[in-house]
Amino acid sequence: MYQTLYRKYRPKDFNDIVGQDIIVQVLKNSIKNNKISHAYMFIGPRGTGKTSTAKIFAKAVNCENNNQGNMCGKCSKCIVSANNDCLDIIEIDAASNNGVDEIRNLRDKVNLVPNELKYKVYIIDEVHMLTIQAFNALLKTLEEPPEHIIFILATTDPQKIPETIISRCQCFNFCRINEKSIVDNLRMISNKEKIDVEDDVLSQIALLSDGGMRDSIGMLDKLSTYSDKKITLEDFIKLNGLVTTDNLDEITSCILDGNINKTIEILENWNDLGNNMVQILIQLLDYLKNRLIDEYINNKSDNNTKKCQDLANLINEKLVEIRQSSNPRVYIEIMLLSFISKNNKIEDKIISQEIIDENKTNKEEKNTETVEKEQQNDKNDKLALENIKKSTETVEKEKSNISEIMKVRVNNTFVNATKTQLNSIQKQFKKLEDYTFDLDVGYLACALLDGTIRLASESNIVISFEYPSAVQENLNNISKMEKLLTEKCGISSKLAFITDDEWKKYAEEFMNKKKSGEKYEFISEPELLFDTDKKKAKIANKSGILDEFSDILELG
Repeated sequence: MYQTLYRKYRPKDFNDIVGQDIIVQVLKNSIKNNKISHAYMFIGPRGTGKTSTAKIFAKAVNCENNNQGNMCGKCSKCIVSANNDCLDIIEIDAASNNGVDEIRNLRDKVNLVPNELKYKVYIIDEVHMLTIQAFNALLKTLEEPPEHIIFILATTDPQKIPETIISRCQCFNFCRINEKSIVDNLRMISNKEKIDVEDDVLSQIALLSDGGMRDSIGMLDKLSTYSDKKITLEDFIKLNGLVTTDNLDEITSCILDGNINKTIEILENWNDLGNNMVQILIQLLDYLKNRLIDEYINNKSDNNTKKCQDLANLINEKLVEIRQSSNPRVYIEIMLLSFISKNNKIEDKIISQEIIDENKTNKEEKNTETVEKEQQNDKNDKLALENIKKSTETVEKEKSNISEIMKVRVNNTFVNATKTQLNSIQKQFKKLEDYTFDLDVGYLACALLDGTIRLASESNIVISFEYPSAVQENLNNISKMEKLLTEKCGISSKLAFITDDEWKKYAEEFMNKKKSGEKYEFISEPELLFDTDKKKAKIANKSGILDEFSDILELG
């Protein structure tokens, strides 16, 4: 089976870790000087090397002949620790093992001495996903750990971790990897794999990956599958739904010149082509930054400097909300229309009566042709404002409607969910791995595989994702995803997408209802207001709920 590049080129020792030199040096020195802490916490964005560093440290700390803190890779301990079935290096995914029972089980096992190595190392990934009860169960072990135990906790979201846990760990902050380091590593990989790629493509990959090495290697892998010839910048733009610099020049000119019709036409054309609107907005932000740099540093004159600054600030301010929006395209259109309107002296909601009166007075003194032109301009301005208001109302109604549908689907899944159905769905989902590089549906398969299947019945499947932005983006493609599952996996079920945090609340609510003897009742699913196919959801109404909590929910 083909091994993806990010797995093939995962760092094997401290020398392979890119962009985290200070952290590597501290860890090597701690091993060399025998100053090993009982608990470490690795904090940083995804794809920056937290888990890889944890695995390497677990091996190096057990090496019999370490070289300046780095493992030799040849001694008996290194050979044992390199095996995937090593019993003394335990990896735990807190996203799917986040309950108090799992941590209590771990706590009971830590007192057992290592089987073959000097230290037994527990690597808990995404530790922020643990429940408060699980953290409390872990706390006692962190306070008084056995001498042979080392904990390495990895997280992308330290704000969700109790201070009592953080204070008992030696914390390391993994920074985003700089673009030069990413480009150098991608060039090394492409040379070894004989991938012919332009330097500009590598630079764009580094920029788009936002400091994540794993994401950048994944993009290179996808591009190598897409093209058997030399990978060009055009290939990169097409595959990632981006636009060219000329396209950015065009839309920026339209926005700064106040050309509303042309701006909307360009955005709609990009959306029809299937371009990634959020990534294009990030492109536009980088474009505006470079334009301002040319103005201030390279002394290139630009009459629209102030407008460029305002537009860049607006995009930067709204980017998080746009990522979380259920319809990014509409959000972007509204934002740019509002920006254009403000820069053309049009108020956001309605034109004040004072301006209207003043315009009427001035029109009486002008010739008929001028009056007609100004009247037409007024109509265009009012029409633009009405469109903004209607678009805003549409977004809010759509967002509320989809959210309600997701709640109903989760409720109805609880009505007749079974562990057997859950296991069956999980097995069938593995078929999606065969389509991750498919040019037509690969992005849908990857998005589904990124989630965690939490609950399943004959009619519905509940999938959770770590970030709200991932949920919102997948909601835009939910019909396509349901079709993909039907065609490729033989699964004819309605999907419900929620965040991991929302799942915790649903699971807690289920336990409370179970304790009080309440049962879930079937609820009719509301019609999707903006569904072009006008299809109504039909979910089987089956009553009853299983007696055991473990027979329904996927917690571990």
